[in-house]
Order: sequence, then C-alpha cells, then structure tokens
Amino acid sequence: MARQKLEITDPFRERRTRDPSDFDRIAFALSALRKLRSTGLRVAVYPRLTSFHTQAGSDLRGSGRWAILGIPADASREQIALAIAELAGVGELPYSVAALLTADAHSSLSA
Repeated sequence: MARQKLEITDPFRERRTRDPSDFDRIAFALSALRKLRSTGLRVAVYPRLTSFHTQAGSDLRGSGRWAILGIPADASREQIALAIAELAGVGELPYSVAALLTADAHSSLSA
C-alpha cells in the first residue's frame, strides 16, 4: 500500500490527504455513487487540478438535490468515499465510508 502524506493546503487549516497511487478516481467516485443509490440526488463528477471541490443544492422545482464533485488527481480513496457519503447524507454513519472502501477493494481483486 502506498504511503499517504498529510499537508496543510490553506490558511483555514484544511487537511488534505495526498495519495500518489494510480487508480481511476472518477470511476471510483461513480462506482461509490451507484452503490449508495441515493434517490433524488444528481451528481456531476469531474477531474480538478487543485483541491477537492464539493457543492450541493436543491433542485429549483423542489423535487430533488444536485451536487458537483471536483476530484484532484492526488485524492485518496478515503477522501472520495467520505465526500460522496456526505453528499448522500450518510457521512455521519461510521460504516458508510468503510463499506464503500471495502466494496472497492473486493471489486479491484476480482477485476
């Protein structure tokens, strides 16, 4: 397993874990979204050059929610899983992020 480096990225003391390992972060995010099956949530996922970016809001019709998730090239699996769990409303549940990471580990082994 690759070592991860923790660094301070802004004056507000945002902690960001950098993961130099090579994996498809966008595919991982989309897979995690499918596993959570959050109804009424539309998410746009895109690669980002710098820090993580999440933004969410309500649909103007009031029928659902939307979110935008920008993922930098050095984001860790844990960061991505936590961001998606928070967008889906299950970020406070201790097993939600672990379940996403475990599911990814099993799918990586079978591929």
